Amino acid sequence: MKRFFKLSLFVSIILLTFSITLCATNTIIDDNQSTTIGVNDLMILSNVEKVLEYGNVKNLSERAAEQVTLANESYLEGVKFLQQDKISEAVAAFKSAFKNYKRAKLSESALNFPNVQLAIAHALSKEARDQKKVSRYMELFTKDIYKEKEWAYNVAILNYITGNETTAAELLEGVIKKDKYFFKAYGNLAAVYQTINEPKKSTKTLNRLEIAQEMLAEKERKAQLAAAKQKEKNSGKPIATKTSKPEGVFPDATSLVAFGDAKSVMKNESIAAFDDRTRKKLKEGQGLYQEGVELFNQGEFDLAIKSFKSSLKKYTQAKVSQATLNYIIANLAMSYLRSPNDRNRKKVGPLLEGLSKEIYKERDWVYNIAVMQYELGNISRSVELLHSCTDMDEYFLFGYQNQIALYNQLKDDKNVMKSFKLHEKYKRELTEIYKEYVRTGVKNDKVNLDFLEGAVFRISLGTFNEYSLPIDIYLHEEILTIPLGEDFYSFICGNYDNFLSAEKYLQKLEARGYEDAHIIAFKDGKRTDFSND
Repeated sequence: MKRFFKLSLFVSIILLTFSITLCATNTIIDDNQSTTIGVNDLMILSNVEKVLEYGNVKNLSERAAEQVTLANESYLEGVKFLQQDKISEAVAAFKSAFKNYKRAKLSESALNFPNVQLAIAHALSKEARDQKKVSRYMELFTKDIYKEKEWAYNVAILNYITGNETTAAELLEGVIKKDKYFFKAYGNLAAVYQTINEPKKSTKTLNRLEIAQEMLAEKERKAQLAAAKQKEKNSGKPIATKTSKPEGVFPDATSLVAFGDAKSVMKNESIAAFDDRTRKKLKEGQGLYQEGVELFNQGEFDLAIKSFKSSLKKYTQAKVSQATLNYIIANLAMSYLRSPNDRNRKKVGPLLEGLSKEIYKERDWVYNIAVMQYELGNISRSVELLHSCTDMDEYFLFGYQNQIALYNQLKDDKNVMKSFKLHEKYKRELTEIYKEYVRTGVKNDKVNLDFLEGAVFRISLGTFNEYSLPIDIYLHEEILTIPLGEDFYSFICGNYDNFLSAEKYLQKLEARGYEDAHIIAFKDGKRTDFSND
């Protein structure tokens, strides 16, 4: 039994982080509240600890405890699959969890939670036969599920999508009664009233929402005023601040991208200098080069090696300049580096040594070489090349980040801070240039903003522990929580497809006392090195 409860405690700790990250119980305070309701309003919750709470697991036998442990693992896996929109996998995981909870003889109230998850999974499925099963699972819910605000909310949505609009309205009213600041429920409730032709109730619900928002704003204003007075009272006392050395980001071979095409490879050549025979060789070499680029970027590194080697042979036969051969050799070196065959790695260094000075005049090629040098263990050479990158392009922020990481590895604190200060300086300048661009449409020809094309902008709210959390922290849309250790968490919210929308909300946050809030950008699921901090 002791072993079981230690394991349960460990699971609970994991779940706390997981559930905070996955779900916020409320939505953002906005001027234009949406009045919609449907399957997309379902909240993906974890809360596996609720199963244990209602399951009365204090007196379980050792065998039953093992079944609960297995069930918890399947349950968590199901939540993860739901978040990833892998519906069939989620259903299988929750069914497995239900089976093991049942074997452990947990109560029907404890089984509510996997049953609700199964109902949600089937509701989210695009298969008509799955959606028909939603009502079947809903028949298994006991009254205890309505004691839990977020779960009652999900059951309300399930009732609506299965045609039980009146029940959905009653449940949403109950949710609001439990938490008058559960703003998302107001919009859903107003939508239900519109559906059942109760326009007066719909309007009244939206009025109640406005009043609740004003109440919360006033509550926060008073809290901030009290905090300001306390800060003034304590102003004579030294305030302990925790500073940390910037860590930077290490160069990573997986970030290498092959680039170039038939035209760019030949930019150092004059086609008039070649006769018909050599032009034929060039054409064959160009096709093989393009093939190699595509194969490398698809992860087919050994096939890319063959294409680049054949291309190099054709270009050599055509007697092009070394400046042209540089591009093929650099891509070939990258392919050897990324090859799953360890023996190929030994061929990278000699190829890099054969490159002529012309390629070191182009930032993107120099950066790729810097990454390869780092992977080969030549840290000082990599740092040197990274400095060349930032010398050629002072707004190449990622170059500074790599410098910081490598100087840390070299235990050179002085240069760590020097690179960090340059990073911060040019980051601020780049932000101003970008803001000017999005406001006026006038682009600075000296600055490459391609890394922000198609980016998503979010807002970093700041870093807090449980004792310093702003009262409205979970009211923001698409909240994301990142554990930092020692009970501190970093909070990020919002999801905007343009900078101006993010900036508009940031201004509201600043007025509400979020002094450290700033905009950050993500592209292709990865955070870029852009920030208006």
